[in-house]
Amino acid sequence: MAGRITRRGVLRTSLQAAGVAMAAGALGRPIETLAAPAVAKDGRRPNVLFIPIDDMNDWNGWLGGYPGVKTPNLDRLSRLVTGFRRAYTPSPACQSARASILFGIEPYRSGVYTNKTGNWPDTMLRQRPSIVRWFKDAGYKTVGTGKIFHGGWRGEGDGDPKANDPKAWTDFEYLADLRENGKETLEWGPSGKQTSETEDVARARWMVKNVLSKRHDKPFFAALGIRKPHMPWIVPQKWFDEYPIDRIRYPLGALDTENTSVGTNRDDRDLPTGGKEMVRQYVEDHRKIIAGKGWKSAIQAYLAAISLADEAVGVLLDGLLEGPNASDTIICVWSDHGWQLGEKLAWRKFTLWERATHVPLLIGGEGRRSGPTDSLISSLDIYPTLARLATGDVPDGLDGVSFADKLKGRGGEPRDHVLSTWALDVGEGKGGDRDKHFAVRTDTHRLIVYGNGDRELYDERSDPWEWNNLYHKPDKGTEALGERLAAYIPRRAADNAPKPEAEAID
Repeated sequence: MAGRITRRGVLRTSLQAAGVAMAAGALGRPIETLAAPAVAKDGRRPNVLFIPIDDMNDWNGWLGGYPGVKTPNLDRLSRLVTGFRRAYTPSPACQSARASILFGIEPYRSGVYTNKTGNWPDTMLRQRPSIVRWFKDAGYKTVGTGKIFHGGWRGEGDGDPKANDPKAWTDFEYLADLRENGKETLEWGPSGKQTSETEDVARARWMVKNVLSKRHDKPFFAALGIRKPHMPWIVPQKWFDEYPIDRIRYPLGALDTENTSVGTNRDDRDLPTGGKEMVRQYVEDHRKIIAGKGWKSAIQAYLAAISLADEAVGVLLDGLLEGPNASDTIICVWSDHGWQLGEKLAWRKFTLWERATHVPLLIGGEGRRSGPTDSLISSLDIYPTLARLATGDVPDGLDGVSFADKLKGRGGEPRDHVLSTWALDVGEGKGGDRDKHFAVRTDTHRLIVYGNGDRELYDERSDPWEWNNLYHKPDKGTEALGERLAAYIPRRAADNAPKPEAEAID
């Protein structure tokens, strides 16, 4: 059975299970902890609270990705559950990442590589149960709102509604009155709204009122997809005020803050052709930002959007802790992929470097509270892990591995490497093997292999910002290590899924 999140009267239990309780300190909250596992009073399976976040990189306080970022609720949760400091996405794009995570299948097997290729109903995934469908078939009440699947989540006018897997849900609330701009527009500024009126916070309050605050006759799988910090970064002024523009720092991994040339930027000079193509996808964004509101303004807006998303997480967490379901609910918070903010002059996701593939992942499941861990994890592993924690069973044929034992504090490391997949131009009639690219991340290194054979290798211990491509002037040691890591890359990749008739919404 799952571990138990309690709010009051837990000091004795937490001392036995974890050795120490977390005092909320400046947050002014009661002591909270993830206590030892126990069977629910009625003997039923634990609930699952499933919280995907859109486009959030590692700029969390508990991950340390950006100095001064304010994420008090995610930080609080990282002390209550297990926070994975080294979690990576299977793909740096919404559609391919979500298809992989929700179905537990690698992109190179499904053929869903980008936001321009077809969604899961057009692929072999249609023959497999999504994680939501699997929990429903296991006897769970499945309730969702917000962006869980990549498509169909807004209801009318949102492409093919099948993309949301309607058969998976007992109840899915489209909440059309809360719809906000879903396009990939590089815009930012104050919204004029109150925080309570924003899509994410309003949906979180809906979930608390309708699910978390009530008792249920069977276990639930409740999913709320948080949209921010997805663009546009238009959020209430309150969140911009949290980050005065004169205190904004450039990302720690940015070398040239004003240089707009891929050829002369100090961080791009040692990239091969494949890497330069990765940068050129959205280098125009960099030029527009430099010429317009400025880079610091964009960073301020992204930080503001992160803090708004964190507020929505806080609403859910408080609602869970204060309600009748706190003692038997597994909570899982994850982002579909990371986000570049000018490192290597690259913006958005759609790259295979650290910033676009490193993601926050927090899970409270079986066992005692453990806090952050450096175990290497793929978010592809969420499906088998939640299935194991909640039911003791794991569906056959998943590519991910369960790290349930890790959450129990026993067993070895579940992984020694993580694979991320990306493709270029597959929506424009291309998409052969030359357009499929892979990154292998280990505890110490990252190898990127482009479809044309180009390679990049970074030593993450001495070069965490990936400034020095070891393949630029490789020695025998570099080539030998590269060959060992390249053995993890699949020799054969699925054809690209059919391009959808409707334009993909990110």
